[in-house]
Amino acid sequence: MYSIFQIILATEANPSLPGSGYNSNNSWLELFGLLLLFIFIVVGCYFTTRFVANKQLKQIKHSNFKVIDTYRITQNKFLQLVQIGTRYVVISITKENITFITEVSEDELKFKEETEVKKEINFKQILSELTGKNKTNGKG
Repeated sequence: MYSIFQIILATEANPSLPGSGYNSNNSWLELFGLLLLFIFIVVGCYFTTRFVANKQLKQIKHSNFKVIDTYRITQNKFLQLVQIGTRYVVISITKENITFITEVSEDELKFKEETEVKKEINFKQILSELTGKNKTNGKG
């Protein structure tokens, strides 16, 4: 009588034995099927994410609420300047509460210039500034 250990060694040594469950054609088909399933899942996730993001973006664009500025006081306490319609209000946000502080007129606010906000970020320029390399001679 053979022990389980001897049967396992025999099927591993000769995978073409009957009952070993190894068939090269089935293995390739299974691999191809798993690959197709993986690609289908990734493509499905991509389009689902785009759909949800577009829906949320449309909702934000057509909202009467807009966060203008946020100032961090401590790790979980913030002051936010929020535009509600045509009014500007300052609120305090903590983990447990949101508190109205004051209403601010538009004349009292300083807005960032559109050129500052839409300034194009060049990765190569940022990297050269961080490494201390000068653009002209390439030496640090």
